[in-house]
Amino acid sequence: MITDPDALAALFTGTALAGLPVRTGPEGALVVDGVDPSVPGQLAAWRAARDLVPRTGRWPVLITDDHDRRPGADPEPPPADELAAFDEAARTTDPWADGSPWMHEPVGQFTDLVAGGVYGIDLDRLLSPPPDPAETFDQLERRSYAHVLADPGLTAHVCDTLRSLVRTDAWYRPGGVQVLLLPTGLPWLAARWVYLFDVHSERLAAVLFQWRERWGAELVAAWGTMLQFVVSRPPAPGEEAFALAGQIRSLATHLEMQQWELATVLPVGDAWFLHRRP
Repeated sequence: MITDPDALAALFTGTALAGLPVRTGPEGALVVDGVDPSVPGQLAAWRAARDLVPRTGRWPVLITDDHDRRPGADPEPPPADELAAFDEAARTTDPWADGSPWMHEPVGQFTDLVAGGVYGIDLDRLLSPPPDPAETFDQLERRSYAHVLADPGLTAHVCDTLRSLVRTDAWYRPGGVQVLLLPTGLPWLAARWVYLFDVHSERLAAVLFQWRERWGAELVAAWGTMLQFVVSRPPAPGEEAFALAGQIRSLATHLEMQQWELATVLPVGDAWFLHRRP
């Protein structure tokens, strides 16, 4: 693993990170300052660092330019045995063990909210039988999703309407961006250095591990209340997509999509945006 900032800067010659200052960061990380905060700039910077992981030994994550300015942050990396234990927990923890109990409660007065969707694709009038307040959220979400999948024209309409939400179009642009180069090449260990609001670091690491193994989802940016991923193996339509949509919505509590909407569009997407805030 490269530890010298100058050596790392030299390695970036000819890439989107060429000429940018590299310095020591928190807990064994190195930091590249001055990244173009536009979404194309974010992607170019991250991909430049991602392509060099076999040579640097450092996984890159984009952060805001005030992320590492915590008073008293230890410049030394975590002990090897601590990281090994964190890695083991990421590989063995079930991040979905608590489930979403409310999904098994009656939908009640929220039938319009679920079947009506968020983006004007109203299934409330199309479902037969009509939505029943006694149905659970899970039952109505599943019935709505099955109705969409059974109609290729409706599936295409939902995908055309929502496709931008599973592309980089939906990504956030902060005022200032840095590349945090972690002292590890294992991407799920990023949860030791970055965070998502109100999510325990071991759970986040387990999510990152599972999603990378299953879907080729790689964490690009962590903005504190938001995460951004690129995805190389999106789910197939059906149960795969529906289950993944449920996982994403359980973590991204402020992602304004119903589960059936997200499940419909996930198979045609190559980027995810998760939002979870107070």
